Amino acid sequence: MYTSVRISSKRQVTIPAAVYSLLGLSQGDKLVVEVKNNTLTLSKAQLLLDTVAGSVQLPRKYKKKSLNYIIKKSKQVYFQGTV
Repeated sequence: MYTSVRISSKRQVTIPAAVYSLLGLSQGDKLVVEVKNNTLTLSKAQLLLDTVAGSVQLPRKYKKKSLNYIIKKSKQVYFQGTV
């Protein structure tokens, strides 16, 4: 499917309704921007996560923990002492 869009003065692009529906996008979805060979590609962030899932070994302390828990704890460790 090909369609054209315009870039606004705020550098924003509106995703056409047909594309939005076709891809099953929802408000708040995260997209990954890839630039390769002078081509811009937008993909659902979840697709990237699914692609790399299993390529990194999960530490034992995070086994059976939710992704939100892991992110929260990782941020605490990363930003510890930087405030």
